[in-house]
Amino acid sequence: MASNGMSLVHRAAEAVRRTPRWKKRLVLFAVGASTLTYACQDNRVLQICDGTGNKKKVVILGTGWAGASFLRNIDTSLYDVHVVSPRNYFTFTPLLPSVTCGTVEARSIVEPIRNIVRKRNGSFRFWEAECIKIDPRNKKVHCRSDVGTNINGNGEFVVDYDYLIVSIGARPNTFNTPGVTENCHFLKEVEDAQKIRKSVMKCFERAALPNLSEEERKKNLHFVVIGGGPTGVEFAAELHDFVNADLAKLYPDVKKYVNISVIEAGGHILTM
Repeated sequence: MASNGMSLVHRAAEAVRRTPRWKKRLVLFAVGASTLTYACQDNRVLQICDGTGNKKKVVILGTGWAGASFLRNIDTSLYDVHVVSPRNYFTFTPLLPSVTCGTVEARSIVEPIRNIVRKRNGSFRFWEAECIKIDPRNKKVHCRSDVGTNINGNGEFVVDYDYLIVSIGARPNTFNTPGVTENCHFLKEVEDAQKIRKSVMKCFERAALPNLSEEERKKNLHFVVIGGGPTGVEFAAELHDFVNADLAKLYPDVKKYVNISVIEAGGHILTM
């Protein structure tokens, strides 16, 4: 599954290469899960051009869609590349709903960033850390390690850069709805999918207890999906199949209490 996901990235990159060449310099700033712009003044694609002919240092923040795509396409003969991210892998997010129900294993939709780097020639470095401050005046990124500290207990370090790519993605928008953060699961990371799967199994185990009333069983097995977009609808469908194909055999006494609801603010689901 992971190879299919990355071939999609390659096809997208090829599509970019076939577009007309840019004549003006663009400013690189990638912020979304699938948004990537780039700087270029000659006919090279996905490259920040250096008019001096010297090898510059490019620092990439994030290992999501934008960061991984840029990492795969940057011209390493011209740039030293440093990657900083709290996650040392790329995730093919469209398959997250399948991970929640075990249709696809989590390891099948991730690829280690160091594996991507290993396949490229050139100067690459990766640090598993988070960016805590950007100093644009002095071109420095202040980072904090996610995996440990030095002998003095200090886990912070500073990385210099000539060009900075910010591709850290975005947090789910709760629209300031009370109780969402405390009571809901999000589906954005592999860890989210695994938590949802555990939660579903706990709900069935709880509903199977002999001391619960019928109303309590219905409450435990009512699964509500907020959002009728592709992710929400696909998860609801995956959960429906998971319940009917697997859980109904394991919990035959409570399968009749299962209810799956999709709540969408718009007039219909899968709004484009």
